[in-house]
Amino acid sequence: MAESRRKHQISTLAAVAYCAGDMIGSGIFISPTAILSHTGSIGLSLVIWVACACTAVIGALVWIELGTGIRRSGCDFAYLSHAEWHFLAVAFLWVGFVIQSPCVLAIQSIALSENIIGGLKIYVTIDRGLQYFLNKAIAIAILIALGTLNMFSLKKWASKFQIVAFAAKIITTCIIIFTGLYFLIFKEKYHSFESAFANSNWNAGEIVLAMYAGSFAYEGWNILNYGMEEIANPKRALPIAALSGILISATVYVLMNVSYFSLLTVEEFKAADAVAVAFSKKALSSFAPVLPFFIALLLMSNLNTTIFSGSRFLLAGAQRGVAPSIFALTHRSSGSPRIAIVAELAFGVVMLFTDDLTRLISYMSFAGLLERISVIFALFYMRYKKIPMHPDAIRWPIIVPRLRSLDLLCFCLPFQAKLPQWLINIDEKTSSVIQKIFGLEPSTFVPEEFETETERDENGDSDRRSSIRKLTNPEDDGYYTSERF
Repeated sequence: MAESRRKHQISTLAAVAYCAGDMIGSGIFISPTAILSHTGSIGLSLVIWVACACTAVIGALVWIELGTGIRRSGCDFAYLSHAEWHFLAVAFLWVGFVIQSPCVLAIQSIALSENIIGGLKIYVTIDRGLQYFLNKAIAIAILIALGTLNMFSLKKWASKFQIVAFAAKIITTCIIIFTGLYFLIFKEKYHSFESAFANSNWNAGEIVLAMYAGSFAYEGWNILNYGMEEIANPKRALPIAALSGILISATVYVLMNVSYFSLLTVEEFKAADAVAVAFSKKALSSFAPVLPFFIALLLMSNLNTTIFSGSRFLLAGAQRGVAPSIFALTHRSSGSPRIAIVAELAFGVVMLFTDDLTRLISYMSFAGLLERISVIFALFYMRYKKIPMHPDAIRWPIIVPRLRSLDLLCFCLPFQAKLPQWLINIDEKTSSVIQKIFGLEPSTFVPEEFETETERDENGDSDRRSSIRKLTNPEDDGYYTSERF
């Protein structure tokens, strides 16, 4: 009954708002400078923006096939579990719950809080010592407010808020776009485009790094895969939402960059900490004081989608028996996974007080890359083994997942120099945590999901032999068989 109440709460319009609303976020204010720094020219940077949109479309097509074929919430966890790659599914689930989702919540809430404080400082003087505590307090208050919103009916409250917030995003970006086009068309401020490809950096490594920065701005096209059981008509809503979201985002990103370049030189662009603020100061002096508040509103919808995806990720793990069963509880009338939301927010608040967020972001990005590569190969495996999918699933030619796998492997290039040290650091820290918290040696640690049988030899020493069992018996729920569908 609880599962049926959770279904079909997201309409196609709300689905588009979730996808596009999650993509159009802090990336458009962070990525432009990074892309231009790596490419060196206006023309090549615009090409990168379009190329990143194309790679996002390829990724979205693969996850559309997975989402319509495996209609379970949890995104990558559900897909790895369906392929019976349980070890990877569990590993990525806990990395996502403990590090990835809380880290994203912390980054987004801090960025939102800093924009609010930046806007307030225009009107009032804020002591430097007080600013640190005020920053954390605002971030926590916003997390609690949006968390509370998500504890009620998704259809009545959270999804409607997302639609309103998405509309506010479009209005904010349109102000910048139309202002730039006005100067470009009527004031003839197109001198920056006369030698658009001058000083272009065609180094392969720099182009890959520029693509990496651009792809960050397009993150969010798979947001609906985390809550597949709550989408009405997935075969229609998922492709429309994902592809429309990418198209809307790409149009906004390219036009915003064109608007920026209509007034800002390449040197001014690279030197700006916040490109939108630098642009507004030059073009919209009266609008500049309120821009931080608009950006804060823009980021609020990203926080809302992060809470949505993170809580459904944990809920899916609990339903599959690899996370505490308390996280599988949903509210009787609204179907909201309230315990999972509270746990996610708690970890997010803890992450707010982490001093070294930069290193966590590095670990998070690398783990996310490995997760997506694993899911692509899981899809190849499921096709090869002909594992049953939903009969109404969308299935693309094999060239589509192959292109996506090649695309993801190319993104590994920037990590080549750092990868060995990262793996060493992760291994050392993981071993230390296991020993300190559980009092176990890593070599003898066996997850609860695995059955173990212990035999003692004649000297009384334990010889642990473990055999991996399936996390969910396919004969019990039929999930891995055609009867499931």
